[in-house]
Amino acid sequence: MYVFQASLFLRVLRRYHQLFPTEPLNVLLSLAYNEGERRGFLITCRKMINSIIGDSGAWSVAQGTSNLTIEEVISFLESFGHLFDRYFNFDTDFSEQGFDHNIANQIRMEQAGLKPVPVVHNFFNDEIEYYLDSGKYDWLALGSSQSTNFDDIKYAVDKIKKWGNPNIKIHWFGGSKFEWLCQLPIASCDTTSWAQTGMYGYIYYWNPENPDFNKTDKIYIGGRMKGEVKGDYDFVNYPWRKDLGEYLFKTFDFTYADLCGYDDKINMQLVNTRFFAEQEKRINDERVRRGISLE
Repeated sequence: MYVFQASLFLRVLRRYHQLFPTEPLNVLLSLAYNEGERRGFLITCRKMINSIIGDSGAWSVAQGTSNLTIEEVISFLESFGHLFDRYFNFDTDFSEQGFDHNIANQIRMEQAGLKPVPVVHNFFNDEIEYYLDSGKYDWLALGSSQSTNFDDIKYAVDKIKKWGNPNIKIHWFGGSKFEWLCQLPIASCDTTSWAQTGMYGYIYYWNPENPDFNKTDKIYIGGRMKGEVKGDYDFVNYPWRKDLGEYLFKTFDFTYADLCGYDDKINMQLVNTRFFAEQEKRINDERVRRGISLE
């Protein structure tokens, strides 16, 4: 399975490639923003990327942060859609009753000669069955707020893979929960945590000394006011600070000062980008151990 880094900055991609030239990233590019860097991702720096997929920008429209229209999405994808490994429907109704609106956009894009991946927003009505019965789709995406607990997302995955068509692959939008991905035959997911966490002054670290199955530690470096979140650590009194410091220096040639001074946010985002790239490997290793398809 692939973990796609969403909302990635071109500067982070380039620095990552300098450090790990033989390990290209997977990238999700949204049509709702970052327009000035699209050519870099799709053409100039494409060799730095393993797989690139296109988010239609529907979430940003639904949140009111973009005024992107379906006409603009269709126009862009008619010219550049072939540069993506796949792209998704302009599913701007995120409610559980949004199927009629979203399928209308799906059909409109298909009538323009495009092949968007449908996005499911209701696991419990006949939305999934509609796409299965059509026989047209080899990918489906889960974009529902109903995926906030394991039993519900497992139900949707089973509905598609076990009781529907095992050859259909699943993308989970905004889902990167390690424990769940280790148990479910999901083919890909995406995360913006690499950026958001670094922006708020945190880094992720896979701590071999952590006794939990998920050995992720979230460590506060500095920046914005730190909230009181149970389970967070501060770098200055982190129990495994020596191990973390050695990892940062060996992997990135970073010291603590590099995460606090000039380019601190970019450096923290680089650390988190690497964390999720390695998380993909950890998930796949665990799925092999459990006998769960990597898809």
